[in-house]
Amino acid sequence: MKNKKFLKILIVTIVALLLIALLAVLTIKPLIRKKLEAAFNRENSDFIVTIDKVKTSIIPTGLELGIVTIDTKKDYKGILDVKGVIGSIKIKGINLIKAVFKKDLIIRKIIFSESNFKVNLSSLRDTVIPLVLPMNINIGVLLFDTVNLTVEKSATASSYSLTDGVLKLYDVVIVKHDTLSSGIINLFDFNAKTLAAVSADSMHTFTARGISYYGASNVLAADRLDITPNFADYDFTSRYKFQKSRIEAGFSNLFIHDFSAPEFIRSGNLISSNIEIGKMDMKAFKDKRKEFKHVNKPVFQEMIYNYPGTIRIDLVSLKNGDVIYTEHHAEANEPGSISFNDINAKIYNITNDLNYKTKNDSLKLKGNALLMGKGKMTILLKGKNFDSQNTFSLEGTLSDLDASELNPILEKSAFIYATSGKIDSMNFSFTANNDKATGNLTMLYHGLDIAVKNKQTDDTTAFKERFISFIANIKVMDSNPVRSKDPRVGIIYYERDPERFLLHYCFRSILTGITSSLVSNPKGN
Repeated sequence: MKNKKFLKILIVTIVALLLIALLAVLTIKPLIRKKLEAAFNRENSDFIVTIDKVKTSIIPTGLELGIVTIDTKKDYKGILDVKGVIGSIKIKGINLIKAVFKKDLIIRKIIFSESNFKVNLSSLRDTVIPLVLPMNINIGVLLFDTVNLTVEKSATASSYSLTDGVLKLYDVVIVKHDTLSSGIINLFDFNAKTLAAVSADSMHTFTARGISYYGASNVLAADRLDITPNFADYDFTSRYKFQKSRIEAGFSNLFIHDFSAPEFIRSGNLISSNIEIGKMDMKAFKDKRKEFKHVNKPVFQEMIYNYPGTIRIDLVSLKNGDVIYTEHHAEANEPGSISFNDINAKIYNITNDLNYKTKNDSLKLKGNALLMGKGKMTILLKGKNFDSQNTFSLEGTLSDLDASELNPILEKSAFIYATSGKIDSMNFSFTANNDKATGNLTMLYHGLDIAVKNKQTDDTTAFKERFISFIANIKVMDSNPVRSKDPRVGIIYYERDPERFLLHYCFRSILTGITSSLVSNPKGN
């Protein structure tokens, strides 16, 4: 008897549950969908939201919305035009008691899956009207799984895109009447297949591939980062009135350690113990036939100090790199180039943090490379942080280079080329500040012979060019040291051009030492 009664109760219970489930399908779920759509599509709303499916569960408490479509209303005249589809929104672990009685929304997990959005901003403003939330919200995990997003600004040529992005936010807490902003982001994980941006002037595309960030380890990594000009060398420079360097660069195997992405998003502070770059490939091109824009430029220390946030980077290391610089001289028929290969470099103590102002710290750069793929060179740059004169020192070496290896740049920029000669070694050291650079350079070489080229015809055999070459070789010593004499020491002295950057300052300073060491009686000897 007891078994029969238990069986009857079980059958009645099952039937009741089935009836409740059927009732939910027929009445509750459509009601929820209508209520949600009505809330989203109220009269003052700028968007139309449609929900294709609704699923509910009691144990555990949850809600699933399937295929949610969001479109901007046709008569909308705001700055934000949105068109997108969310595959599903799963809300798990809703605290119904607090939601009903305390108006606090506490949710264990929300998952947005397969989101595809296209956004157009019609204004130069970067933000829309801030969203103020009407209740306290606490979400344990907020997951955006597989996001594809395109953002365009119709007022400019700039655009942004995200492919296969995954963002996981932890412990999202929003207090009632707070504005929805980046301030709610504390701990998160992020990865994406690609993240790309086109500059507002349409001249460059910036692309990061294989990006990942994990909040627990504070490591940001990328398989590759590319800076790509959208036009070829002369086509690029022709679009500017003044001289403009076209820079194309690729960086692979990047790691930023001990980096707080939430802090960077909120305040722009760039803090890291170590930034690693596995490989760098860079090409720079400048057409010096164009007009030069006469504007004073800050020294490299001032560029660091002027950064709007805090910079505190202990180490930046480049394991391997190649740089090719090409320029078309104002009077040359063709461009000339110089290259630095197999670059290995480390930069220490990059900071603008005023808490370090009293410390005797210096920014330091150590590096080595092959000049034109052949000559071995090293450099050491030191610059004391927060020095009022922005003083820095540079010392370096170069060895085992045939002079003819420099002809690709000498022929097109200085209109001379080396027919023979070898640089055995070169050592230089100078100190520079806001005003000038002074120091010494010793270049040991032998068998040097040079020829002068005609600027218009590139001819070296005409009488005029042969005569000038003869005079030049009389003035320029063919070796250092010459027999029975001490090596000549070149004098580095160069007054800083405030319209040029660091590389130009250093190159011109070193060039004064090379020039004075080539003649028999350098200035100061």
